[in-house]
Amino acid sequence: MPTTTLNSDIITTTCGQQLDLSTTELVIERSNSLFSYNIHKLKTGEYVICEKFYANPFNNRYILLNDDQIELLKNL
Repeated sequence: MPTTTLNSDIITTTCGQQLDLSTTELVIERSNSLFSYNIHKLKTGEYVICEKFYANPFNNRYILLNDDQIELLKNL
């Protein structure tokens, strides 16, 4: 019988890519009583924005951004 391992560090981004957050560098960590907002840097240089809502985890979002998209955000 195969064994399944549940790893809460494996996430799926809004673009459908699966990533392991345990292999990333936590760059920014913010939270309050309603949600947490974290930014992780991948070894590839891309970033993942993790929005976790405590009241409704079905609304959690994981957004993958590359360097060009980060630069666009800086200019806003």
